[in-house]
Amino acid sequence: MALALQGALLVQHAPAYVADAFCAGRLADRSGLNTGTLPTGLDCAAIIERARPVE
Repeated sequence: MALALQGALLVQHAPAYVADAFCAGRLADRSGLNTGTLPTGLDCAAIIERARPVE
């Protein structure tokens, strides 16, 4: 239930690429893979740039 709430909050308040990555890594049915692994096709560069501190 906590993961669903986190995903819903990200969908409402975060950029789409962040919410998409969270939902794909935590909520998608990915049998056989570890929880939290990310599929291909996500905008990882944008996520990294968003997390980079401002100089």
